[in-house]
Amino acid sequence: MVQDRHLVPLKPQPFAEFPCPACGGTELTLGASVWPGVHVMQQRSCTGCGHRYLQDLPVGFAVDNPMAIGLADGLLHNPTKGEPWIHDPLIRSFKAQQDKEVKVERIVHKACDRVIILNTLDFLYGHVLLKLYNAQHYIDKHPDLGLVIILPRMFQWLIPDGVAEVWLVDQRLGEAHGWYNAIDRFVQEQLPRYAEVYVGKGYAHPEFADMDITRFTKVRPFALEHYLTAPKHITFIARQDRLWFATPAAKFGYRALNKLGLKTSLGRWYIHAQDRLIKRSMARISAAIPGVTYSVVGLGEAGGFGPEVKDLRTMKMDKATEFAWCESYALSQIVVGVHGSNMLLPTAHAAGCIEVLPYDRYGNIVQDVSVRYHDRMQLFLYRFVDEFASPRTIARHAISMFTDYAVYHRDNRENIF
Repeated sequence: MVQDRHLVPLKPQPFAEFPCPACGGTELTLGASVWPGVHVMQQRSCTGCGHRYLQDLPVGFAVDNPMAIGLADGLLHNPTKGEPWIHDPLIRSFKAQQDKEVKVERIVHKACDRVIILNTLDFLYGHVLLKLYNAQHYIDKHPDLGLVIILPRMFQWLIPDGVAEVWLVDQRLGEAHGWYNAIDRFVQEQLPRYAEVYVGKGYAHPEFADMDITRFTKVRPFALEHYLTAPKHITFIARQDRLWFATPAAKFGYRALNKLGLKTSLGRWYIHAQDRLIKRSMARISAAIPGVTYSVVGLGEAGGFGPEVKDLRTMKMDKATEFAWCESYALSQIVVGVHGSNMLLPTAHAAGCIEVLPYDRYGNIVQDVSVRYHDRMQLFLYRFVDEFASPRTIARHAISMFTDYAVYHRDNRENIF
């Protein structure tokens, strides 16, 4: 079998690392794999103490925080002190396993008997996309192994060329934190087809700079060599469920509405306030650099920006909208938005970004940015501003990213060894 630290062996020789979580013993009987959804686990029993349990395979977020669950007592073993957002859904779903049918469609592009299975299932959009980004590595580094992707159907439009199979799961993201025996049954039916099986680790934060986003979206990203000659364009990402606030008081007020159940009726004032912040940013940028054009995208109701702004917002997503948004990002020197998974595809296509970073997301800085550069261009093209940044601050950064680019590029890309 292939020896690669980015692969977890499954068949014919299963993964055998990690001691018994009850006694620390290493004499273990390894059983079948279990595929309930987000996690991939393995049935085990300890020869020394007799403990029977399910062990996380080190894939996805279990790469750093592998859990185990006792089969007799339902006890969660969390030796690495993994975060509650990882282990709480796991143990809750294990104790409330669901037998309802979940449709999984198997699409075969090429027959292979030696495969890597990449499980991208997750209950958060960004987590699915980040796991899917791993596909390029496995396709390119292991051409002798077929890549099988387990994928929520809503991401079907992002399947890269070169995969052997796709198993499309008809499941809403919000349901993915459950334990679904139907998904496990489907996988167990497929595994006998293959002589050799590995599980891709599906890193939560893969390397972006060498990734070709065109293979996923079929949209070519902004070419940096055209930064100064292409029409100047900025795309604002304006989500109605993740707002840019002008002040701490505004943020507090919006959260209070949510707790009082008034967000639907009174929350529109804050959405319009975000639109005003964006308009004021545009006005300041255009005053300094005439001729800049703008687009606005995001889950929200279109309207209010005037005919000079291309407003691509919508409340209903489909493949055509996804492509239209990606094409807008790819025309943009700069994308502007609030921190979140909504920045992954924009930054994968645009030359750079200005991100509004909330205080409670400092520990997640750059996790939502598909960094396209290995060198110091990162520092110039990826800007992070205070969560209550003013339109003046946004405009200052955008203006600098246009007017200072030539000198910075010359000093850091041309006049170097």
